[in-house]
Amino acid sequence: MIKKVIHLLHLWISLPLGIIFSVICLTGAILVFENETLQLLNPQADVSSMGKHAPERRELVGYDFFRQTLRIHRWLLDAPAKKGERTVGKEVVGYATLGMSVVLLSGLVLWWPRNRRVLQNRLSVSTRKGIRRFWYDTHVSLGFYATLLLLVMCITGLVWSFTWWREIFWALFDFVPHEGRKRFLYTLHTGLWGGITTQVLYFLGALIGGTLPLTGYYLWWKKRRR
Repeated sequence: MIKKVIHLLHLWISLPLGIIFSVICLTGAILVFENETLQLLNPQADVSSMGKHAPERRELVGYDFFRQTLRIHRWLLDAPAKKGERTVGKEVVGYATLGMSVVLLSGLVLWWPRNRRVLQNRLSVSTRKGIRRFWYDTHVSLGFYATLLLLVMCITGLVWSFTWWREIFWALFDFVPHEGRKRFLYTLHTGLWGGITTQVLYFLGALIGGTLPLTGYYLWWKKRRR
């Protein structure tokens, strides 16, 4: 009975918000390697030494693309006129991120296996049992592997969305000096804290996060047809 309720919670949050989850995750995946891509496109510049809002950064090839990607990622193109102001896009992204946190946690509960044999099935993707089983395994298994990273992204992303969560977050991480908080939050959210290894992991996690709603929609549609 409890699992049925959790399944309904997982489903009915995902159905209306799934596309927004995909947009946030896929744009986030693009932004993971922003500096590396800009450096590749601008070999004459020292991109790593430029601040995010440095005037010279605006002259770089590819800058406009990443600024627009960021505007989609954070505000669905509805950026606030002034820092700290609320917009519809910012609210939608904030509540969608909150909803995704619930979906991830409920998905983990639904994934939890009853025995060792089921565990083995839920950690692998079958390619020999039909297309529906393949997409089911992709949704369940890859979702499990990406859950922790996606939760970290959600938990840190909510700091930019809600004041009440910002206060809770910094209370939990009160060991971080006040002057270093922005850098700590940014590196934790984007995967920069561990260098190229964590960047690759964050990229893959965000990429998987972007596909989970799509495979979820497919499985729901197939079930409805049956």
